[in-house]
Formats: sequence, structure tokens, C-alpha cells
Amino acid sequence: MELNLIKLIFASFVAVIVVIGSLINWFEKYLPVILPQTFRYGKFAYQGKPSKLWVIEVPKSWFKHFYVFASVYSLYALYLAIDVYMYGGKPPAWFVSYLDFFCGSNRKTEANRFSVLVVLTLMTLQSFRRGYETWFVSVFSDVKINITQYIVGYTHYWGTITTILAEAEGFKKSRTFIPESDTSFSYVQIFAVILFIYAWINQYQAGKTLANLRKNRSGAVVTKEHKIPRGGLFEYVSSPHMTCEMLMYIALSFILFNNYTFKYILFWVVSNQLESSLLSHWWYLNTFKNYPKNRKAIIPFVL
Repeated sequence: MELNLIKLIFASFVAVIVVIGSLINWFEKYLPVILPQTFRYGKFAYQGKPSKLWVIEVPKSWFKHFYVFASVYSLYALYLAIDVYMYGGKPPAWFVSYLDFFCGSNRKTEANRFSVLVVLTLMTLQSFRRGYETWFVSVFSDVKINITQYIVGYTHYWGTITTILAEAEGFKKSRTFIPESDTSFSYVQIFAVILFIYAWINQYQAGKTLANLRKNRSGAVVTKEHKIPRGGLFEYVSSPHMTCEMLMYIALSFILFNNYTFKYILFWVVSNQLESSLLSHWWYLNTFKNYPKNRKAIIPFVL
């Protein structure tokens, strides 16, 4: 039985976020300082006495680096898919070997070409939009993040894009791609595309709302303090950008319904966004006494 390294990596991520996140949520005061210091970041970063153990930290603004990498990699993956599916090309032998190494040479390649092209197009749009947003719209505070979070950010986008092609038709040595293969697209998949676009637009609007809290009417940055965001989906949840992130990956999972490795990516995104949104919501409640009581963390009216 071959080992799928991407499944292993993201299953490990889910285990860590669930176990460590649960401990921090309920038993933080009993934990070694290095755990919350490593796990927490941004506005809900650890504020107590730092651990004596050496912790490497980088500016939170370095988040923008992820999207440069993701934009280049997703664009290259989309180019390969277009070449194979629309022009009868073959993926480079080294790239197929690379997929074999991380996902196994016996992996199933059942995602049809149209689904793969749609998902790669959506991922490329998301990567470029997030890149634009983090470089030209967002206003980052001076807080730090742990180096492990920085590395995990790269790993997320690398794993997501690699997984899309790993189980795509035509990207396996042992199978000859047939251009006339299945290109069907169900109503559920069409709905998933609409859901992705809805979340994509609203995530950008949420990002602009957060950035505008630190700017004046002319667009100049006047503060880096946190304020209560209002309007749009912020009227329902504290972190609509995280809600939208979950919705986008749920949508991609529906489009790639027979890509089994991608489900590990989905579990990771959902667990990570849930934990981050809870920490953010609790921070808002503890920081602002006038914070809207009917606002939930990430799922309107529910959680």
C-alpha cells in the first residue's frame, strides 16, 4: 500500500488543530506557555509572559507571500491542464513523477477535465485576488506570527494545488488520456460554482471593510487599532472572511467530488477556520463591551 504524503500531512494538520485548539479553548491556563504562544496570532495573540524557549516569529504581513507563491503555482497548474485537455499535450515527466512521489503512483485519476479546469480557474482567481488584497488593500498591524504558521501557509497552497492535479485525468503514467473522455458537469457542481463566486465576492468585501477601519475617507492609513466591523456579513458573524473561506473550499470539494485527497484539504480548512473564528469572536466579546450580542463567530444564527 502506497503512502499518500499529502493525506498524511493534512491529516496531521487537522489532528493538531483539533487537539491543541481544544486544549487552548478549555484548558489554556494549565498549558505550557509555548503552546498558546505558538498557536495564537494576530489580535488574539498570546499576551502573557513569553516562553523561555526560543520561538521564531515573523511579521503577520508576511501572509502576503503565500499568495505570490499560490498565484504562480496555480497559474502553472492551469497552464498544464489547458495544454493537456485542450491541445493534446502531455504533462512533463518530472511533474508526473512529482505527483507520484507525494500522492502515490497508484492514485485514482477520476476527476474529469472540465471539473479540473473549472477548479484550477477558481483557485487561480482566488490566489490573484488574495494577492492583490494583501498587497494593496489590507492594513496589517505590527503583530508577529510563529514561523510554523508561516510554513503552514505555504504548505496549504502547495498541497491544495498539487492535489487538484494529482487525481485529475491525464496526469498519471499508467493511463493514456483520451480527449473525448467525460466532461459532464452536474447541477450540484453548477451550484457549487455559484456558491464559490458568492463567497469569493463577499470575502473581498469583508477584507475591504476591515481595511477601511484603519483608513480615513481619502484612503490614508490613520491607525492600526482594532475596531468593531459593521455592515454586510459582519452583521451576522465576527469573521465572514473565514466563513467565506470555508464556503469556497466546500464548493471546490463538490466540484471535485471524486477527488478523495482533496477532502483532507477541506477538513483542514474547516477545522482551521472554525478554531480561528472562535478565538477571534471571543477576543471581540472580551475587548468590546458594546459588541453585538446576536453576532455569531462563523455560522450565522448557529455558531
